[in-house]
Amino acid sequence: MSIAIAALLLGLSSQHFFSSPAPETASPLAKIVLPDLSDTPRSLADWSGKKRVINFWATWCPPCRKEIPALIALQNNSTTDNVQVISIAIEDKQSVQSFLKDYPINFPVLIAGDDGITLSTKMGNRANAVPFTVFINEDGAIQKTHAGEISLLELQELIHTN
Repeated sequence: MSIAIAALLLGLSSQHFFSSPAPETASPLAKIVLPDLSDTPRSLADWSGKKRVINFWATWCPPCRKEIPALIALQNNSTTDNVQVISIAIEDKQSVQSFLKDYPINFPVLIAGDDGITLSTKMGNRANAVPFTVFINEDGAIQKTHAGEISLLELQELIHTN
């Protein structure tokens, strides 16, 4: 009996020393790849190490248009807050480019088309609301979501709370 116990303990301890390392898993954000306005594929993981504010929007959406200045202001302060604003348009590239001629912005715009609704749902948008904003920490985990129009004050509060 003591030989069996010794063999079991030896087997368990050798497993610790000789087992292969656990496979690394890619961030779920790395799997989300969308084209930007120049048709360059961009992954949401491209901005890893930063807090990310991902804003789903559409040019035809009045609350989306109204919150753009708050997102621009937030991006202007991004160097001190280690934040990157990323917008995901839920429509076609031509509509977005036309809109941005009159409303220039200072953060990346990714084009998701109709797939943007599905993506926002996967990120927590249970009401299928537009605009919809997702707050992601430096490690790539979703921390908070906000359905509907958001103000600069709300953006700042959500970024600075854990």
